[in-house]
Amino acid sequence: MKSRAVIAAAAVAMVGALAACGGQATSASSGTSGNQPSGTAGNQTSAPAKAGGVLTVGSATAIDILNPVTKSTAMDQNLFSLMWDGLVTQDQSNKIVPDLATSWSASSDQKTWTFKLRPGVKFSNGKSLTSADVVSTIKYYQNPNTATQLKNNVAPITSVTASGPDTVVFTLSAPDALFPQSIVQVKIIDTGAMSTMESDPAVTGPFKVKSFAANNHLDLVPNPDYFGTKPKLSGINFALAADSSSAVTALQAGSLDALWSVPLSQVAALGANPNLQVIKPAVIGQYVSWEVDTTAPPFNNVKAREALAYAIDQKSILKAAYSGQGTVSTTNDPLADNNPDYGGNLTNYSYNLTKAKQLFAEAGVKPGATITWWGVSNQYPEWNVSGEILQASLKQIGINLKIQNTDISTWPTKFYPAGKSFPNMIVPNFQSYTSSPQDEFQFVLKGRCECNWNNAAFDSAYATAISSPDPAKQKAAWDQAQELVNQQAPIFVPVQFATVSAAKSDVGGIWVDSTGTIHLENAYFTG
Repeated sequence: MKSRAVIAAAAVAMVGALAACGGQATSASSGTSGNQPSGTAGNQTSAPAKAGGVLTVGSATAIDILNPVTKSTAMDQNLFSLMWDGLVTQDQSNKIVPDLATSWSASSDQKTWTFKLRPGVKFSNGKSLTSADVVSTIKYYQNPNTATQLKNNVAPITSVTASGPDTVVFTLSAPDALFPQSIVQVKIIDTGAMSTMESDPAVTGPFKVKSFAANNHLDLVPNPDYFGTKPKLSGINFALAADSSSAVTALQAGSLDALWSVPLSQVAALGANPNLQVIKPAVIGQYVSWEVDTTAPPFNNVKAREALAYAIDQKSILKAAYSGQGTVSTTNDPLADNNPDYGGNLTNYSYNLTKAKQLFAEAGVKPGATITWWGVSNQYPEWNVSGEILQASLKQIGINLKIQNTDISTWPTKFYPAGKSFPNMIVPNFQSYTSSPQDEFQFVLKGRCECNWNNAAFDSAYATAISSPDPAKQKAAWDQAQELVNQQAPIFVPVQFATVSAAKSDVGGIWVDSTGTIHLENAYFTG
């Protein structure tokens, strides 16, 4: 589970070969290969960088904790590249590249992975990083008492051992040729310094904490012990705005240098301002995921699910609910159509009420039937707009959609964990992942999705994709997985949308990855 609606309700403001420098890496993640940039910006000057300056970053979402393992909102994730490192990381071209590890290799069965650590790395408290720190960190993630959204990422690890001070060996429960991709967000910490984690955490990244007040502000300064390229900035300050509108006003007025998670309704206006730049991911990893119970009437009938797919006016939803900031998914696919792994023999579910009416009738859903849209109160206005558009469409073919919004606190008991029944309902949700299909399709694996879709053929295709080191076999398996999701419609993906950031035009070096996370580690001022 990633930054999902129930877990990160405040997070959305609207909302290749593995290269190893100095070593050799085996395997490849076809979902992260390609040469396209991971972010786009407008109005940005090409003036040279200058040293120094403090970058002030605003957000309407507070930073409440500094622990990358137990982070609670997507805002917290913006700190990852600034303060913490993983064994590997994903660069701006979506490639998996070295971070704390300089090289990695897999056994022939793809079940044993060996990582060589970078020499001379120190935490900001002076402690040298060793393989023992990696082992203790993984065990901390796996501890049943640790509340982390990355449990699924570390679950396949059956053992992790230190083979000398600079070598870590992972044993997996099943073959995984894409294992490095799955641990990109697993950050290594000093578990022996937990007492200072919330005030002055020991970090290995380019910045460290100067001062922190939970739900108020966070001030960072360069980490003199950082092993990589030294930051150009002399500091980064995170400021909490009263709300999203106030944050936008502050950016326009010049009191903020950058803003994370711009309200989608404001993106066009900010992009038209010559003094500002809008920064988006090039390949989107966030997608809308309306859910139905595939084991209960009427959506236990695949024809009813196909009918609903045809009844969704994707273009109107993108325009009205998401202010045009994203892309439509006419094939009901979590992967955006510019994703390198998008493909397969996919049915086009472009808006077609005639087909929707026919398929609903074949599924036994008669005119006059009522379906409930179960949304949330005072959260996600885009969900209400989407529901109203669907309501108007269904009305044209004689089906009533009752929009019922409840407090988001009621969701866990009603829908979680997966396996609970919710007949005759449509439940809006969203997912936020990297653009790798390994991540994007986790949600519909057996036992994961509240939609209760358990499909052995899909699970087998997924397992084949991640177990094979052959990119061609991976691609064929991902195509099969997409075909099954397309044909069976266990969830509905009308739109892939992006969390968008903005900055002054004299700020360079900022980019946004497929999850919507803003990267400030190489930021600089030009004027």
